[in-house]
Amino acid sequence: MITNRLCRFIFAVSLLAALSLVSSAAAKPPIVPLRTSVTFSSQSTGNRWSVPIRSTDGGTVYILSLEPDFDVGHHIVTLELVLRHPSDKTDAPNLLDPTGSRHGLQAYDFAADDLAQGVQKSAFGEKRTVSLKKSGLVVRIAVSKATVSPISAGNYQLDALDLQIEVDNSNP
Repeated sequence: MITNRLCRFIFAVSLLAALSLVSSAAAKPPIVPLRTSVTFSSQSTGNRWSVPIRSTDGGTVYILSLEPDFDVGHHIVTLELVLRHPSDKTDAPNLLDPTGSRHGLQAYDFAADDLAQGVQKSAFGEKRTVSLKKSGLVVRIAVSKATVSPISAGNYQLDALDLQIEVDNSNP
């Protein structure tokens, strides 16, 4: 009798584990790899950039965008690369920050103060990688150009930024 119960218990646990893996895999649809370039200029009136990331079945699963952060003088001091689901509101959390408790400068941030001494001397350098285990994505960013100008002693604004971005499945 105990053996029968033990076998049923093991079967039930195995079944639940298998179902969990299937639903987990369904939550991470494979994407069509994205390779794109972004050219930002503070002189351009169309500062907003975004691009859809599509699943292999053709649906849009993410939106990748570059969003400015302004200081009190309305200078662009940071550009943040943001990943969201297409149905998310503009204030939804950035999926590139899997912890949700972001502190300090991140690889997907392009801060004028950090870039003031050149891309190579910035905190993350010219090549940056963000791995998202939960969604199974890897985002590779190459900064090819960053131009800043001073707005006050030790503070800078972002004038221009050129990026090459690749988004791919982490296990293609």
